Amino acid sequence: MIRTVHPYLLRAVLALGVAVLSFAACKKDKNDGPGTSAEKKERLLKDSVYLYTKFVYLWEDALPNTFDTRSYSKAEDVLDALMLYKKDASGQPIDRYSFLDRTGSVSEEIQEGLADDFGFDVRYYAGDDLRIKLVQPGSPAGEAGIARSWRILSINGNSNISQTALEKANFKVLFDALAGSSITLGLQKPDNSTTTVTLQRKQYTINPVLFSKVYPLSNGKKVGYFVFNSFIAITTGSRTPTQAKARIDEVVNSFQTAGVSDVIVDLRYNGGGSVGTAEYLTDLLAPASANGKLMYSYNMNKNLAADKDFQKGFAPVYINKKGSLNPNNIYFITTRGTASASELLINNLRPYVPVQLIGEARTYGKPVGFFGIPIFDTELYAVSFETLNSRGEGRYYAGIEADRTQRDDLLESFGSAGEDCLAQALYHAETGRFLTQPAATVSSAGSATSARASVLLNTALDMRGNKDMFKFRVPIKRLP
Repeated sequence: MIRTVHPYLLRAVLALGVAVLSFAACKKDKNDGPGTSAEKKERLLKDSVYLYTKFVYLWEDALPNTFDTRSYSKAEDVLDALMLYKKDASGQPIDRYSFLDRTGSVSEEIQEGLADDFGFDVRYYAGDDLRIKLVQPGSPAGEAGIARSWRILSINGNSNISQTALEKANFKVLFDALAGSSITLGLQKPDNSTTTVTLQRKQYTINPVLFSKVYPLSNGKKVGYFVFNSFIAITTGSRTPTQAKARIDEVVNSFQTAGVSDVIVDLRYNGGGSVGTAEYLTDLLAPASANGKLMYSYNMNKNLAADKDFQKGFAPVYINKKGSLNPNNIYFITTRGTASASELLINNLRPYVPVQLIGEARTYGKPVGFFGIPIFDTELYAVSFETLNSRGEGRYYAGIEADRTQRDDLLESFGSAGEDCLAQALYHAETGRFLTQPAATVSSAGSATSARASVLLNTALDMRGNKDMFKFRVPIKRLP
């Protein structure tokens, strides 16, 4: 989850923040020691990362009061070290979320709705079976006609792309190829024909809704289904509605017109995004009876909780029901890659409408978020808040448990009634119970006889890119 910076709230830092300002000014005056300008700037960035994190960090009380930033080579190493201090009951670090953004990718992807890549993502269906899991319309992959469920036979001429083969180098070949400027894919289509496609990465506008449809059931119900892949901001910095908002409204309006009684939201690869978009979807999907009731509240550290500006930015959020959609049941299709703002949406709705999760055993587990703190040309995203729903429920660091465990059916297109997760949701909407299915069968499109795909690897593939849970328009105590 992310939030945007409000210009009028950019003021001199308070308390510990004063030390940041004084320290940075002093260092600038003394030219910050020997080295190139880049080296001096990195030293200041390392200092600022510690001081700002100490001020805003949700687990501030676990951090040391002094910290030798100069013993680390770069600012990312400083943040990584700070993330080790807060541990769970088993002694493992809780924070696997905080990061530095040196490229502005968060602003481009989440606030502006722009991506700069090939426009497709992948997942392993089996140990030797890598599949296209989604394609963005208008992207290089979309323009090339590539579609979900196609099997990848080779990447840049390398056909040895099984998990076993790539694991030896920690999957560097795969991740480097997906991050490159061009990529050549050998592909097998569902009809078993093959093709080779070369793609050049480019910038395009992200469409957060990849598919939508209304399904009439035999019991007279109508169920609305949509694939929601990213919580792109619904307004720009100047409060102008975005294309993402228009697409969400288009889908919800179509459900209202059709008389939909139940809704299926496919969040299986959605790693999150803007808090504001999660709030907007909550307002659209919540029943009318929830209007005016608490949506969620924040938990922060003592520094932020005591600051009046931050109190305004982190006030409890209440449901402001929008539209006439009044679902009796909501089904969420999820995987271990379902995270952050996606989990916030699920948790927001649970007190007010029956919710069922269908998919991998648990979601990712990210009940926390952050806001961007600008430091020079870099933004620090250190975990700064925790969210709790109206029943005080949250802290699902191990993920939200599925009501029906179901394998991600990569052999079927989005919206196919034969796709296992969607079939489960439609059956439950019709009968009030889930299907009892035998072990996963295999179609002619692929083989599941090899080892099952690694959950951890697929989660890493799902979480590529900056999504998370970002809170925009937050009071930032900023360096001048």
